[in-house]
Amino acid sequence: MKTGHYSRWIAITLAIILLALCRAEAEELSSFVTDGAAARIRAAAPPAASAKPAKARKILVLTESAKDLANARKTAGMKFVPHKSAPYCAMAVAAIGQKTGAFKAPVTSDPNVISADNLKQFDAIILANVYLEGKLFRIPRDMNEREKAVFEARQKALLEFVKGGKGLVGIHNATCTALGWPEYNKMIGGTHHGHVWYAHQSVPIKVEKPKHPLNAAFGGAGFTIRDDVYAFTAPYSRESVQVLLSVDTSKAPKSMTADRLDGDYPVSWVKPYGEGRVFYTSLGHEPATFENPKFLRHLLDGIQFATGDLKADFSPGKPLPDRAELAPMAGWTPLFEGKDISAWQGADQQKEHWVVEDGIIRYDGRAGSLYTKKSYRNYMLRVDWRLPRKADSGVFVRGDKQLNIWTWAMGSGEMWEHRGRARNDAERRQYIPSSREDRAVGEWNTFLVTVKDNRVTVILNGKEVISQAVLKDKAQQSPIGLQRHGDPVEFKCIYVKEL
Repeated sequence: MKTGHYSRWIAITLAIILLALCRAEAEELSSFVTDGAAARIRAAAPPAASAKPAKARKILVLTESAKDLANARKTAGMKFVPHKSAPYCAMAVAAIGQKTGAFKAPVTSDPNVISADNLKQFDAIILANVYLEGKLFRIPRDMNEREKAVFEARQKALLEFVKGGKGLVGIHNATCTALGWPEYNKMIGGTHHGHVWYAHQSVPIKVEKPKHPLNAAFGGAGFTIRDDVYAFTAPYSRESVQVLLSVDTSKAPKSMTADRLDGDYPVSWVKPYGEGRVFYTSLGHEPATFENPKFLRHLLDGIQFATGDLKADFSPGKPLPDRAELAPMAGWTPLFEGKDISAWQGADQQKEHWVVEDGIIRYDGRAGSLYTKKSYRNYMLRVDWRLPRKADSGVFVRGDKQLNIWTWAMGSGEMWEHRGRARNDAERRQYIPSSREDRAVGEWNTFLVTVKDNRVTVILNGKEVISQAVLKDKAQQSPIGLQRHGDPVEFKCIYVKEL
């Protein structure tokens, strides 16, 4: 047998085995859905495809396993408790495909199917209320080298699958499933930032694009739904996604966590990723949502959009406004102003990990600290920083003396080395922030630091949190550094003014 024929034979055999395993897993998951609910899901599924498929479509549905769902019934001690609606979600997708003939949808919970070779047979991937932690993502410091290689291969396969022109559909917790994986969050379009409304409330939804093909189910009219509704943070913005549905905050129940000043709570959106198409909806926490005919039509249209069969505009929203915060600061020298990291050492060696993108330094936590080429003694420093998830990092102001950037309760600006070596509480107090002025994870913060001789003062977001703390070493010139601590962190607007 020729090599090419042998390779194709192996690929076909593996595909057949996968399909058989997927059927078995789908049957196991069906035991978590009541007969009545299953019948209602099938009845609610659209009767026909919204667009004629250009070819026979095959979609991989990745969801939770029957084993994990069973364990979730027994204990609440799991790090990530599977959504009870996961099997309803997977069943609804399969029912839509079967009833409309728009696609075939094998269901699996096995992350091993996420490989470059295996994904070639699929047109899109649906993340059906599945947590990717433990499947496609884990914090690098929690893995050995063999595990890192496995996870990195899966991550690369998923990203390149979509970037290369295929589709991705994220349902509900697809935005809170890998908070420490910046590239994934960029691909899906946003990061979960907590609940604003819950399923016991009737939440009014506004149809922002009445004539958009993915909103055909709603006929231009708003609706209400009882489901969990999220707030989103970076990288979400209306400049990077096209919002289809959002919460009508003028009619919504009052919420203590509805604290966005712009009142922007999107529910569904579309966006490009490379050559691929992404559709995301935050609805789907409640099993009953998958019995809603309008939602299932919205989901069908999102899936057909992801496969490329339903043509629709998915360009981002309004263009980025003029970035006034990146304008040169009079009398200050830019260390980073949105273009490159030429002022920093190690730029060539670390370019895969310290990446400049959209005017931001995005660091993935997997390379060494970054230091300025020039050394400084007495200076003022401005650093704008953002954490994409709960994390730990810092800014080195003299040698290895750092100002912490982190999500600890005491707040950022804390001086770790000095606090740990203090001889008593009175001495220690000067190195602990007077108040916690950090903004929420995913939002930008600004350090304004003054280093003069052996004193340091830190202003965080306009509030002085460290006042004339004593640097316990000889005043000397040293580079300014951005710390590696194994976690992702982002920077923009870095300026220095020598004193």
